[in-house]
Amino acid sequence: MPAPKTIYFSQIAGGNWLDWVRVVNISNQTAKVTAIARNYSAQAVWSASQNLNPYQAWSPPVEGQADRGGDVSLEIRSDQPIVGERHCHLGSQVLDFPGASMEDRTVSNRLFFPELYSGGGDWIRIFNVGETDALINLIVRDLQGRIIRQLAGRAQSLGWWDLSDQTLGQVDGTLEIMSTQPIVAERHLHYSGGQTAVGQLGIAID
Repeated sequence: MPAPKTIYFSQIAGGNWLDWVRVVNISNQTAKVTAIARNYSAQAVWSASQNLNPYQAWSPPVEGQADRGGDVSLEIRSDQPIVGERHCHLGSQVLDFPGASMEDRTVSNRLFFPELYSGGGDWIRIFNVGETDALINLIVRDLQGRIIRQLAGRAQSLGWWDLSDQTLGQVDGTLEIMSTQPIVAERHLHYSGGQTAVGQLGIAID
C-alpha cells in the first residue's frame, strides 16, 4: 500500500507536557508540506508550511506555538508521500506515536484496543477526521469477552472526544470503537505512580 499524503496526530498537549514532531518526505520529488493545528472546537489556530527535498526531514515548531491555548490536534498534508512521528514528554513519562493514516490502518470507522488495564490510568482521545459530525459507540469488554459497559458520544468534524477511567471504569479488558465517520483513537496508560507512560493507536478492524 502506498505511503500517506495526509497524517494525523490526535493531540499536541498543552500544559507541562512537551511535544516534538518530525515529518519526512519519502518521495523522490520535492514536497510541499503543511501542518495545521486545531482546537477542541475544530478551529484552525496555527499552521506552518515547508518545502522538503526528497527524504528531507522537518520538525514543525509545535511546542510553545501550536499549543499556546491548550491541547490541539495536528493534521499534516503533503503533495508527496510522507511519514511522521510524535514524542510527548513529562519527566520520566514518554509517549511516542506515528502519524495516523488510512494507509497504515490507524484511521478507520472501527478501531480496537486489545488492552484496558485496571492497575493504571487509562486515557483515550477519539479524533474525528471525517467531514461531518461523528456518532461514536464504545464497547468495553472483560478478558472473557463479556460486555461490561457501552457508551455513546459525538465528535464534530475535526474535533475530539476524551475519555478516562472515570468513564470507562477500572477494567482489565478491551475496547472497541465504532464511528459513523473515520476516526483516530489514541490511548495513554499511566502507571508506577505517574512515573511511566505508554501509548498506542487504535487498530483498524473493519
